Amino acid sequence: MPSLPPLEAFRSARQVLQKAEFFNPPALTNFLGCVQAAADVLAVQHLTFAPYSMGESRLGPLTLNDCCLLTAGLPIAYVWQPDRIERSMEHDGFHLSTVTVMGVRAQTVISSLKITNPAGQPRSARLRIQTGDGVIHSTTWKTPYSPRECPAISTTPWEGTPPESSRVRNRVVPTAQADGVLCTSRTSPACAVQIAHPRPDRLDGAWLDFDWQLAAGETRELIFFTAIGGTTEEVFRLADQWRSAPAAPFAAAEADWRAEIAAVFTPGNDRYSGHLPLLETTNADLRALYLTAIIGVIYFKRQHPASPHGRSYVTLMPRYWATSSFINDWSLTALLLIWLDPACVRTTVARWLERDVHRCFGTEYVSGDSTGNWYSCNDYAMTRLITLYVRVTGDRAWLGQMAGPHSVLDHLRIFAAHYRSLDRGSGLADYGDRNSLLEAVGTYEHEVASLNAANVWILRELADLLDALGETTEATGLRAEAKALIPRIQKLYVPGGGYWQCRRPDGSLVPVRHAWDFVHALNFLAADLPPAQIAEMLRFFQQELQSPTWMAALSPLDADIGFSLRPDHQWNGSYPGWVSLAASALVKAGRPDLLQAWLPGLARSTRQGPYAQAHFVEHYSPTIADGARKAPTEWPYINDWAILCAGNFLETVVLDIFGLECGHDALRVRSRLEAFDPAATLSNVAWHGTLHRISAAGAQPQSQPL
Repeated sequence: MPSLPPLEAFRSARQVLQKAEFFNPPALTNFLGCVQAAADVLAVQHLTFAPYSMGESRLGPLTLNDCCLLTAGLPIAYVWQPDRIERSMEHDGFHLSTVTVMGVRAQTVISSLKITNPAGQPRSARLRIQTGDGVIHSTTWKTPYSPRECPAISTTPWEGTPPESSRVRNRVVPTAQADGVLCTSRTSPACAVQIAHPRPDRLDGAWLDFDWQLAAGETRELIFFTAIGGTTEEVFRLADQWRSAPAAPFAAAEADWRAEIAAVFTPGNDRYSGHLPLLETTNADLRALYLTAIIGVIYFKRQHPASPHGRSYVTLMPRYWATSSFINDWSLTALLLIWLDPACVRTTVARWLERDVHRCFGTEYVSGDSTGNWYSCNDYAMTRLITLYVRVTGDRAWLGQMAGPHSVLDHLRIFAAHYRSLDRGSGLADYGDRNSLLEAVGTYEHEVASLNAANVWILRELADLLDALGETTEATGLRAEAKALIPRIQKLYVPGGGYWQCRRPDGSLVPVRHAWDFVHALNFLAADLPPAQIAEMLRFFQQELQSPTWMAALSPLDADIGFSLRPDHQWNGSYPGWVSLAASALVKAGRPDLLQAWLPGLARSTRQGPYAQAHFVEHYSPTIADGARKAPTEWPYINDWAILCAGNFLETVVLDIFGLECGHDALRVRSRLEAFDPAATLSNVAWHGTLHRISAAGAQPQSQPL
């Protein structure tokens, strides 16, 4: 019988930050907000409980015997687990270790520092902790980006990074108990309290000072606490609760996360409106891919009392767009979200249908507004969310409900027809400049193979749904329209090259050797392409994009490699959505053996915790923990520590390897497990209100949950 994965199953490898090295430190969430470790054994950064934030302010940089550890460039070891971040280092003959957690359903972060004197004689340890003095409350923030790197931003609040509170010199005063400081904003009702146990020997402005004598072999501990909120009464109440039991948050965070993991895999749990299947396998790489996809989605659940949307799943954390839900990333992780939280999916999709998804890329939960510019993949993304929801749940009645002026089904018809309005005479859609497409690739614009192939899929997917609804005449017409698009798309292909071209408005063709065309052409059109062309595309992928533990989004042989160093879309790395879709493309091309060979490397890249917004390819940056290194958040890379779209790796396991097909009227299995683990099973697979067990033998109904 499958068992629930323990909390430790999600634990990262030990990662050591060396001097002058690319590194994206681990982060935490408690579903109210998020925080990230800094390049220091104690300090944290990017503490945000929107609409409150301490922005870029670093909280708790540690000085030991007149050495500021944040600036010393000394090696620091990090281990991430969903409930905690563990750090350790050596300095001046002392061993230092910390554990950082977030409060359970509280706007707090707590770190325990232990310092050990391994010497054979007593030693002095002069410790100084610098508190952060930047704190804000904002519902109107927006951050400009370079117009060369990112699209122009609208006036929607909480876009980009949180307000730069570190540039706002707030009032810092000692707390009444003299165990820390209170920071109050000059421009908003926000405030923060930062205190320590035991009480500091001195308060020196924003510094907490400790003068300790450690005996030979002695270990001493201090705990540093931060709470932010809207009133001094609120943060002092949180501080008083903590003072009564300073060590309690560590056990509480662990217990809450163990309960969270159990709920994720338990039908009828009280934390989600659905649940996820249990995987049983002897293939450790398969398990790593599956569990990393799952934790990488759970980590984006947000349910702040200030949110007009209630529960949401945001797209990035902890630094950028911390309150925004991108339609594209939701669609990539659609199956996981639909199984885990179908009620939230239905509510969110309905909200997007009531907006104009041709004028934004999603919504954000502080203001409740639409956010960003139009992303040209929205037609495909919305279609996938709606049709997969109906395939999995069987809830066809929802299609008739109104969302704005149209029914859900009529919205699907609008998405399927939208490409026609973008046709400039070639029969294909022109998606405009790069800002609606890949942003960081300057030549990828106008008529592109990827989204025109997606239009073929939209038409066919809507036809399948209409067939299930008995509207076969309309379905037949849509299939004919889809078939007519294929030869037009083929005109963009580079014969013998394995890659595609973009057509500009003047009719000129520009070769762009990008993964987006590779993954979409094979995932949507594999059955329509000649075998020789598929072989060319696979050769292009293997020779120019694939790496042992990751892939490049753009070929290093492309003419556009000088445009940007953003590794989510460029030659030095890739967004994880392109990696998981590439894995699917290999299977669609009839080559699961290529995925089998790649799987161990992809699994090694899970050892840093949830997949990042981008990982570097190995020839750009050395691996860490034997996997592709997470790209840093700093300029010019500007990639966050984790991203929602990595939930698509669950589909790599479930749809591509197990071969599950969620039909409108039947659950089918075309297993490819033989090469991975012939005895693997998925239990508690929800389809049309019933549970099934999936194996190489097919799908069998379960009489009751396991």
